Amino acid sequence: MDTGFLYKYLLYGNKERLQIAETAVVNNATFNTISGTIQIGEYVFFGHHVAVLTGTHDYNKFGRERQITVPAFEKDVIIKEGAWLASNVTVIGPCIIGEHSVVAACSLVNKDVPPYTIVAGIPARVIKKITPPSNTAQTVG
Repeated sequence: MDTGFLYKYLLYGNKERLQIAETAVVNNATFNTISGTIQIGEYVFFGHHVAVLTGTHDYNKFGRERQITVPAFEKDVIIKEGAWLASNVTVIGPCIIGEHSVVAACSLVNKDVPPYTIVAGIPARVIKKITPPSNTAQTVG
């Protein structure tokens, strides 16, 4: 089985600012680390064509200056353990996508996503809560 495609992503910016857990699957994502860091946690998985962007431009600038003026920091994106970003999702930092959350296909995330929630839309909004697994041990008797 050829899994090479699962790990062919595009990166714009400094590779040192991108951290992808070994258990994560990012498919053919696009990452922009121009204006911050991107951290992708354990067991995170992406559908196809997901874009995670820290880069932004200053809309108060014009011409060439608008093209090249970008902040260097403070637009970090953190995607926590077990999150699922479906196909064609765009994430614009700064934001944190919480543990085991789900971002529906074609959504735009531009603010934090709480853990154990499903978000959808442009911009993404909470549409449903996910029941976390019970941490209580079950006894067999």
